[in-house]
Parts: sequence; C-alpha cells; structure tokens
Amino acid sequence: MRFKPSDLFTVFIILVLAAAVAVASQWVLRASIIILFLGSLGVVLATAQLAIDCLPRKRVAAAPSRPTMELPIFEDKNPKETLRGTFEIWGWLVGILVLIRIIGLDLALPVFVFAYARFYGASWRLCAILALMIAAFIFGIYDQIMHVYWPESVLGDLFLDEFFDR
Repeated sequence: MRFKPSDLFTVFIILVLAAAVAVASQWVLRASIIILFLGSLGVVLATAQLAIDCLPRKRVAAAPSRPTMELPIFEDKNPKETLRGTFEIWGWLVGILVLIRIIGLDLALPVFVFAYARFYGASWRLCAILALMIAAFIFGIYDQIMHVYWPESVLGDLFLDEFFDR
C-alpha cells in the first residue's frame, strides 16, 4: 500500500463529506435527505477511490484493441513535481476560502475564476467571459430567483450594499 501526498485531498473530501453527513443526521429528515444521500454516496465513492489509489496495481502488457477513456497514470512522474502540484491545489483552495471570507462568496467566485483561468494561460478575453458568466449565473439564479442569504464578509458588504438591498 502506497500513500502519496496527492491522496491527502481525497482524505480531505472524505472528512468533509462525513462531517456533512454527521451534521445533517441531526436535522429533520425532510431537510437532510439530500445531504444524507449524496454525502453518504460521496464518502463511499471517495473511500473506494482512495483504496484504488493506494493499493498496488499490476500492469497488463497487452495493448487495448481500441482507444479507452482511462486517465493517465502519474506513478512514473517526478515525486517533487507531484508534491508541488499538490501544494499548488491546496494553495488555490485556501486562497478561495480566504477570498470568500474577505469579499464574500458572490464576489469571490468571479474573481477566482478570472485569476485561475488567467494563471493557467487563458486569454484576457476568455477570462473576462468566464468571470462574467459565473457572475451572471450567481446574480440571476442565486440572488434573483432563489434569494440566497449570503454570509457576512469583511469587505464584500461594503461593495454590494451600494448596488443591492441586503
């Protein structure tokens, strides 16, 4: 059994889903049924993925007769690059959480999408289009149709209170 640094993300997902199921199990069934179902399914599938990733695999030498949809295997990759990539993923996740706390979820998601796409080589035009699409989706669906309550943020309320009644 080989545990790689990239498996920490799968463990994190298992813990988050298990915590969601534990919290939702104390709610009324009607309110928690979706979280209980999807969270439990997610825990099972993420645990299975972790087992598949950690258990040694036997390589089969026979080539498939037709193209398959399998993911590439990264076992032969440089471990330092894999570790750097893992920290990079965690950096993006921590960054979005900090951004959400500072400017709020409804502003942080378009900023995050723009920064992420630009960092990985998208053109300025494509970044702007993607950020505007997510902003329009958040405004149209969550603000106008569903009237979602957005949690307090440090600076986001200063910006949005000028434009919206909150």
